Amino acid sequence: MSNPADRPVLRWKPNALSQEKDLKSVAAGALFSTLKEALYAAELRKGKDVVLLTRAPAGWATFEYLGSPACKVQFKELRLGGLPLGGDPLRPHTYIFDGKDRYGRIVYGGSGYQLEESQRPTQEPTEPWAVEAAVPVEEVNHGKNLTWLPRITLRPTLDQLPAALAWVNQHMPTAKIKAGGSKHSWSRVALSNDVYIEPELMKLSRTIDEEPNVYRSDLGDRRGNLVRAGSGNTVKEMNRYLWEHGKSFPILGGYDGQTLGGVFPTGTHGSVFTRGPLAEMVVSIDLVLADGHPVRIEPTLGITDPKALAAERPDLRLIQDDDHYYAALVNMGTMGVVHSYMLEVTDAFHMNEIRTRSTIPELKDKVREGKIYNLVGAPGKPVDLEKSQPKISDGKDGGFKDQPLGAYHLEFLINPHSDKVVVTSRHPTAVTTTEDSVFEFNPPGRDLVRTIHRGARFGRPAFPTWFQENFRDLLTWGIDQIIKIAPGSTPNLIDSAMDTTIDDAYVDRSFNVFNVGDGTNQIPALAATIYIPIASDDYLTALDIIRSAAREFAKRRNRYETAPASMRFVKGTKAMMGCDVDVCSFEFIFTGNTTYALEMVEAYEAALRAGLGAGKVKAHWGQLVGEGTKRGEGFTEYTRWREVRDELDPKGVFLNEWQERTL
Repeated sequence: MSNPADRPVLRWKPNALSQEKDLKSVAAGALFSTLKEALYAAELRKGKDVVLLTRAPAGWATFEYLGSPACKVQFKELRLGGLPLGGDPLRPHTYIFDGKDRYGRIVYGGSGYQLEESQRPTQEPTEPWAVEAAVPVEEVNHGKNLTWLPRITLRPTLDQLPAALAWVNQHMPTAKIKAGGSKHSWSRVALSNDVYIEPELMKLSRTIDEEPNVYRSDLGDRRGNLVRAGSGNTVKEMNRYLWEHGKSFPILGGYDGQTLGGVFPTGTHGSVFTRGPLAEMVVSIDLVLADGHPVRIEPTLGITDPKALAAERPDLRLIQDDDHYYAALVNMGTMGVVHSYMLEVTDAFHMNEIRTRSTIPELKDKVREGKIYNLVGAPGKPVDLEKSQPKISDGKDGGFKDQPLGAYHLEFLINPHSDKVVVTSRHPTAVTTTEDSVFEFNPPGRDLVRTIHRGARFGRPAFPTWFQENFRDLLTWGIDQIIKIAPGSTPNLIDSAMDTTIDDAYVDRSFNVFNVGDGTNQIPALAATIYIPIASDDYLTALDIIRSAAREFAKRRNRYETAPASMRFVKGTKAMMGCDVDVCSFEFIFTGNTTYALEMVEAYEAALRAGLGAGKVKAHWGQLVGEGTKRGEGFTEYTRWREVRDELDPKGVFLNEWQERTL
C-alpha cells in the first residue's frame, strides 16, 4: 500500500448462517524495510491476532486485526475484496498470518483472486513495485441499476497513474480500461469488467501560483481564477477548497458527490443560461494515454507556454489545438484517464433562491417565441450581479409573479401528469460577513434546531428538509409502498411533494444553493435527461409530446413518473459531443425501485424523435440512455471527434462495450 495509515478492511464470515463482519483493526499499520522485519513483527502476535502483510512501494506494511483464542479464523472464511495486492495485480505479494501457525497468500488465477495456504515467505521479490491495486469487489452505482465486477482494480495516485497505465499496456495489452468516478451515473459509461481504475487517490488542489512556472505571462486577471484539480476530487471537496481561497464555481448541477473526472466528460450541466456544460470551465486537461504517456490538451491559444513546459516537463506532450480541446471536453472517458484539470473559476458569491407556484399554461405563455431569454441568462460576473438586484415581477410584466426578471439561474419543476409547475430562480445576492458566518459547507437541514435558528431566509422549508435529511429510508420505503399499492395516486403524490418546496427566499453560499440538498441526493434514484432545442419553440412542442407520452404510458401500463421532472436551460457549446445550440434539458427522476424507468424514458424519446425528428433529440451521456441507437452520429462534429479520439486511443482501449455500440 502507498500509505500504511490507510487500513484495509478484513471481512470474516465464520459460517453459512452468519453475516459478514469486519475484523476489528487493533492498531494503525506499520511499515518495515524488509520482509524479514515484517514477518518478525507479525509472529510476535502469535496466539493473539490476525496479521495482514503486504508489499509497499518502499518495504512492507503490516496490519493487525483482533482474533479470537477460542475461534480459529479459517482462510476460507475471509473475504478478500478490497485487500491490497502488494504492487502486482497478477503476482500479488500479500499474505495473511492467522495468528496461530499458518500463512495464506493471495493468488491470481483464471477465476479471480483466492487465498491459498502457503509456506512462510522467505524471499524478497526481485521484480520492482509495479502498481497500487486491490482485489476487485462487485461495484454498484448510486441508483443501484448497474453492477459490475472488474477483473483488475487499480488504485493509483496521480503520480503513479502514468506507470499504472504503462504496466497495463505491457502486461495486459488487450485489456479494456475505464476510470471510475463516484458511481453517480446511470448509464454504462464507466463500466468495466476488465481493468477498472478507482479515483479515490487521484486528488489534487492548488492555485496556478503553486504550479510550476510554465504558463503564459499575459494571462492578466484570468490568472487569479485558475486552479488545478485532480480528476478524483469531488465537487464537494472543490467547493470547500475554492471558498477557502475566496473562489467559487460559477455554475453547478444539483449534486456535489461527483468526481471531476466523471462530471466534466459526461456533459453535466446546470441551468445558468449564459453557460453550456460544466466542462466549459476546463481550460487545460492533463490526460494519460493507454501507453502511459501524459499529454496536456488546450485550445490553440492555450494558457501554457510551450517553451517553458518543454524545459520543465519534457515528458509531457503539449497539444494546443481547438479540435483536440473541444473533442476532449466531453469525451465520456474514451481518450485516456484524466490526471487533472486546470479550471477557470470565479470570485466567491452568494445566491438567493426563490420557488413559486405556476402552471403549464402559464409557463408556455410566458416563455414562448423566445421570451425565455428575457427571464434567464443575466450576463456578467456573479460578484457584479450581487451589487444590482433584478426587478421582481408582479406577474403582469411578462415574468412569473414574485420571481426576478432576468435571473442568473432558472428552472422549472414539472409533473408530466398534471399542470403543476414550480418555478425556481437563483440569483447572486450580497451578504454581510456576519450573515455568512452562520453558513456552512453543506446546505442546512439535518439539524432542525440549527436550521430554525438560522431563520427562514437562510434555509429551505425547515421541517420537510429536516425530515428528508434524517428519515430518507423511511420516506423512500413509504413512497415505494404507495406507488406499488395504489399507482394511480402517484400524480397527486408528486403534486404534494412539489408543494413542500415553495419558498420565498433561501440565501446561502452559491454552492449550497445550487445543491438540491444532502437528503435528496442520498435517496437512491434513477435519472435520464433529454435535450431539445430552444429555437422555434421546439422545447414547448416537446413538453406537449412528453405529457402526451406520459398519459399514454399510464393508460397502457398503469405506471407513472415517480418524482417531479425538471426543465433546465443550457447554452450551446463548442464541445463536439455537447449540444451545439441552446437547449432545454428535460430531466426525468424516478425513485430507485422504479423498475420501468428506462422503459418510460425510451417511450418519451421515441415519441420525441417521431414528433421532432431524431436530429433534435439528444441524451445525457451519464444518465439512463436507451439502447440500439448510434447516438454519436447525431452530433454535427462527430466525425472530427471520432478522428481525434482514434488518434489518442488507436487501439480502442478506453471504449467499453456499451460505448462501442452506442457511439
